[in-house]
Amino acid sequence: MGKRKSSRKIVKRERPKLESVFDCLFCNHEKTIHVSMDKEHKVGNLRCKVCAASYQAAIHHLSAPIDVYSEWIDACEEAKHREIREQRDESEQRDESEQHDEPEQRGEYGVPSQLSDGSDVDDF
Repeated sequence: MGKRKSSRKIVKRERPKLESVFDCLFCNHEKTIHVSMDKEHKVGNLRCKVCAASYQAAIHHLSAPIDVYSEWIDACEEAKHREIREQRDESEQRDESEQHDEPEQRGEYGVPSQLSDGSDVDDF
């Protein structure tokens, strides 16, 4: 008679824990952003221990702290791009209004002193 085939022991691999402490974008300190997950209320909170920067995001049952942190990074970048666009639009509007406000400079005989390409009439 032969022996029974022994079954292999099941090796359980431990999943690595995902971090919940990150670097701050505003104060540039390392490991100062702490993310807490309130799955009952479906809200993820992010707070810096040094500069008190905070952010809140909606989460679901599969969300991890890194998801809240990356959403915060995306929101900061979007706010930065929006601010740049607004500044550019304001400067363009200012330039347009300045062009309309300035009267055209005329020379001796009522002829413009500059041509449309910016060169002086007297240069010719």
